[in-house]
Amino acid sequence: MTRHDQLASPPKRRPRYIFSLVLAVVLACGGFFGSFAPASADAVSHLPTIDLYPTINYATGNDEYGSPGGPDPANNYPSAGYTNLSPSAGNAAGGTRPGKLDLNAVVTIPLVSNFNFQYEHDRAAGIDTTIGRVTDAAHKYIYPASNNDIVDAFRVNYSGIKGVGVTLATQYRFRHDNPATNDVASNGGAPADWHQQTLTLSYTAPAIAALNGLTVGVSGTGVHNKHHASANYLAGLAANCALPAGPPTGTCFTDSDGKTRTGVNYGVNANLPINHGFAVFGSASYGAFDWFDNAPEPFYYDIIDVGIFKKLNQVLSLTADLNNLTQQHLEGTPFIAPNTIHRIYFAIALDIHLASH
Repeated sequence: MTRHDQLASPPKRRPRYIFSLVLAVVLACGGFFGSFAPASADAVSHLPTIDLYPTINYATGNDEYGSPGGPDPANNYPSAGYTNLSPSAGNAAGGTRPGKLDLNAVVTIPLVSNFNFQYEHDRAAGIDTTIGRVTDAAHKYIYPASNNDIVDAFRVNYSGIKGVGVTLATQYRFRHDNPATNDVASNGGAPADWHQQTLTLSYTAPAIAALNGLTVGVSGTGVHNKHHASANYLAGLAANCALPAGPPTGTCFTDSDGKTRTGVNYGVNANLPINHGFAVFGSASYGAFDWFDNAPEPFYYDIIDVGIFKKLNQVLSLTADLNNLTQQHLEGTPFIAPNTIHRIYFAIALDIHLASH
């Protein structure tokens, strides 16, 4: 599964049928290639495998409305002194949606030995969780309720060298059906979306027998993003900077359209088998993860994730994890420093693994 986050609502919507259409095409291609697979026991089957991840997640931090320990767990809007609330923040349609159930899915097609193609469709966990924080020192607050994002990713993976993984991918992320994410008139024509291409290199060291098969890995991802800032967004920045008394927040941002942005994120991970298909895992990562077209800078985060994994049988596995994201490397966006994006979620996911063998 892929995890992400963030900030506003597009005036356009991706067709609702794209996931079903892509899944149907992938299955058809897999069946076509599979019909030509050699009969040898050592041959690579081109039949696809499908992993479905129904996922339920909860906001668990202490700065989100509607979350345990938050400023107002009952979601009573508005509160005294809190302004800049999004139109439907806190109500049933756009609140923090505790216990929201959504679906991620991955379709994998083997191409040749140690080389496969994957399509991934994500809309659960970190990209479907509320964030919090104040905007500035003037007691203007934004609690944008839950994000409701969708990510479509296409990638090829190579694993022919022991312990080494190479992944080349392209993806598109966009905000979907949620007017409660800092949205004013569809965010003024400045949708929260972006395309990116990535190259990921990873290495997992051999299991340590003395530590019950503990494995430790490292990874690094280079990101390429073609920046497509909207006209409405650029006009808003210019108007803000041109105010006679200066920008209300005390900061003036400038931006331009068409530039190429690049960056790197990297991390470490560990997996410790316990027994009978049960394991605990953890990871830490840092770098530029969110590249919104209508933001002057990419968003950098520290991300810590810990959890447990249980394989029930050949078809079903269960994962539970706690994920903590904090924005770093601040450029004063989207919140004025020292305020920052912060999001914690607890997610439980079932992996339904559908394979031809």
